[in-house]
Amino acid sequence: MERIILENGIITTLDPNFPHAEAIYIENGKISAVGTKKDIRYKYDGAGVKRIDCKGAYIYPGFVDSHMHLSLVGQRLQMIDLREIRSKEELLRLIRERAEGLLIDGWIVGQGWQESMLDELPSLEELDEFSLGRPVLLSRVCFHSYLANGRAAELAGVRPHQEEPEKGAYGRNVDGRWNGRIYEEASLPFHQVQPKPTYEQKKSTIRQAMELALRYGLTAVHTEDLRFIESVSDLIQIHRELCREGTYLRTHHLIYQPYFDQLEDLELHFLDGDEWFRLGAMKLFADGSLGSWTAWLQEPYADNPTTNGISIHTDNQLFHFAEHATKRGYPIAVHAIGDAAADQVIRTIEQLQRKYGSVDSLRHRLIHAQILQLSMVERIKQAKISLDLQPIFVQGDFPWVVKRIGEQRLATSYAWKTLIEAGIPCAGGSDAPIESLSPLLGMYSAMTRNHYPTDHLHYHDSQKITTEQALRLYTLGSAYLAGEEKERGSITPGKYADFTILDQDLLQCTPEQIRDATVLATIINGKVAYTDPSFTGTTG
Repeated sequence: MERIILENGIITTLDPNFPHAEAIYIENGKISAVGTKKDIRYKYDGAGVKRIDCKGAYIYPGFVDSHMHLSLVGQRLQMIDLREIRSKEELLRLIRERAEGLLIDGWIVGQGWQESMLDELPSLEELDEFSLGRPVLLSRVCFHSYLANGRAAELAGVRPHQEEPEKGAYGRNVDGRWNGRIYEEASLPFHQVQPKPTYEQKKSTIRQAMELALRYGLTAVHTEDLRFIESVSDLIQIHRELCREGTYLRTHHLIYQPYFDQLEDLELHFLDGDEWFRLGAMKLFADGSLGSWTAWLQEPYADNPTTNGISIHTDNQLFHFAEHATKRGYPIAVHAIGDAAADQVIRTIEQLQRKYGSVDSLRHRLIHAQILQLSMVERIKQAKISLDLQPIFVQGDFPWVVKRIGEQRLATSYAWKTLIEAGIPCAGGSDAPIESLSPLLGMYSAMTRNHYPTDHLHYHDSQKITTEQALRLYTLGSAYLAGEEKERGSITPGKYADFTILDQDLLQCTPEQIRDATVLATIINGKVAYTDPSFTGTTG
């Protein structure tokens, strides 16, 4: 039996019975007692007890990202990083440099470009010229829009006058020819024709992402990775092996709908797994992204009145998938950014509940919920839908989103305070790699609504939330969405010993100090999964 005393820290528990403490006693990965250093030592110190001296650092319940993609985070580390590119010339230079180091059939893959940050996008002809005959596929920051060249299209079987796919679109010149832009599921042929990674490459990709998450102080993540792994059995095996090899990070897995039937073949059920790996909801998409004009709105875009965006499924299709999940005992988790998409998801869940009743253990979640109508708030609450929010989207979406959706819609968009104070269960995520994996930057964004560091404008101050509300999004909120509020989310006896240790008192310092705080250590199940070189904590 492993016994540990964590002491000499300033502990914020988020447990109303004892909000603050000085020491924690841990047995076999779980919190056994919380109290003063004197009491904990008197009751539990002795032979065989390990002591971790936190040297005055600040200890919080382990931070959890409620929506991200380990596979994409790991893949981005291997791609051309386009997030800081500011000009077409710089983007084309990076393509040329990567092409010169590749064999003729090697793919040039990148991620992170944004129209709002570039002077202009390269043309199809320019992509062809600078890629030196290599196929190119460059994802916008949101992964809902892409740039590709002619060689990539040739390999994918996409012709200049290719018909539009059912759930996607191609950019066109005035003569109707494809111009290098790809939207939503029109990208599938381009992905499918690329060389498949081996099992070991997939495992390495996931390991790299998990190690990065630990450095950010995350003790668990809710992730969706089957579009990369492609096999539920491989997904389980990879995480088991990584845990045995000493990469400690709890994972809660959304199951993308096309892979859902694999669960039945393997006789797996909702929340199957162990303390490190759990199966979660069926993942679905109702729309695309604002940056690509594919988020589905009830009214046309303010800066592109020719479109309302893209609906991924008809009402009947979405209900069919949701009903299939319900019959198997799984909730649904649906990506919905626009208000038309949100309305479709709410109606689907209302229809499910009329037919099958409301089951508390099936915590359906609406992912993103960026643009809503006020009338939807009460419907969300009545249907007991949980919300998976990304406060960090302030960093990527503002200021350009103001022109995209218009001031009138903005008044009920990114409305985190309204949703939290309505009593709707909410959690905080990053959608990494679309935005930074840092929960501290997420909290800062929720508290300030400031686009850092380019300006000091605060977008709709009335929707700022408090430090404690922000902290709860990434702790208690994420635990509730996963059905794990009795296991983690606060520093409470009986829960797992998951802690994020920082150099700042989040409840007393400024938002800027929160944003810039240093993660000193990440502890999971009582195991030190990450330590910063500056951390002076010692084990005795």
